[in-house]
Amino acid sequence: MFGKGFWKYICLSALPALLFACREEVSYAERASLASVGDVHLYKDEADIMFAQQHRADSAAFMQSYIERWAIDMLFYEKAKENVVATDEIDKMVESYRKSLIENVYQDRLITQQLLPGITDAEVLGFYEQQQSLFELDEPYIKGFYVQIPSKAKRVRDVRNRCLRKGQEDLEELEKLCTENGYEYQFFTEEWMPFADLVHKVPLTKQQLMDRLLNKNIIEFKEGKFTYFVCADSILQKSDTKPLEMVSDEIKELLMNSKKANFIKTVKRSLYEEALQNGKLIIH
Repeated sequence: MFGKGFWKYICLSALPALLFACREEVSYAERASLASVGDVHLYKDEADIMFAQQHRADSAAFMQSYIERWAIDMLFYEKAKENVVATDEIDKMVESYRKSLIENVYQDRLITQQLLPGITDAEVLGFYEQQQSLFELDEPYIKGFYVQIPSKAKRVRDVRNRCLRKGQEDLEELEKLCTENGYEYQFFTEEWMPFADLVHKVPLTKQQLMDRLLNKNIIEFKEGKFTYFVCADSILQKSDTKPLEMVSDEIKELLMNSKKANFIKTVKRSLYEEALQNGKLIIH
C-alpha cells in the first residue's frame, strides 16, 4: 500500500481538478471555453486572471503555455482516476484536509479578534531570567568596528586617531572618510556580530584575533599592502549567556505561541463543557 506522503501528494494534486469538476455543475453556456478534457472546461475568464499579470508582448506564448499546462494536468488527473482505485481513502484525506483548513482559518480569526494582549517587557525579562540555560552561545560574538586602509594612504594617521578616540563624532567622520575614499569598513557597535564573520575580514586566525582583542580592545596591524584597525567594544565568549537584546524577539515569539496555544485550548475546553451541559454532546 502507498505511504502517507504519496496519498497526501495525490490529495493535494487532485484538488484543482476536483474544483474544476465541481464547477461543471453550474451552467456556463455563456462563457468562452479555451480547452476541454471530457466535460471539464478551461474558460477564458479563468485564464484571463493569470494573463493579467503578464506582459502584453508575451500574450500569445503565455496563453498557449497556460492552456498546455492545464491540459496536461487534467489529462494526468483523468489517467490517475482510472488507475487509482482507493478513492474512499482519498475522499477521507480530502475531507480531513478540508476540516483542518476550516479549523485553522477559524482559529486564526479567533486569535485576531479575541487574543488582544501582547507580550510585555516584564514577561520577556521573567522568562529570560528563569530560562538562562536556553540561551547559551555556541560561538563568540562581538560589538565594535573594523577598518581596512592601504598602508600608503595619506589618511592613515587620521583613521588611527579617530579609531583610538572612537567618540560619536569620530565614528561619524570615520565612516564618511572610509566611504569617500573607498576604504573597506564595517561598524557593528549597536548589534552583535558573530566573531567568525570578523575573522573572515582580517589576515589573522580566530585565536590570534581573539587573543589580541582580549589583551587590547583596539588593535592595529599591517599585512601586505593594507593596515587593519579592529575595535572590540564588547566580546561574548562561547558558552556565555546571550544578552537579552539578542534574544528578546525570540522570547516574544515563544511566549506568544504559548499564549495562543493556551487560548485555543481554553476555547475548545469551553465548547466541550457547554456541549455536555446543553445535551449537544452525549457520551454513552
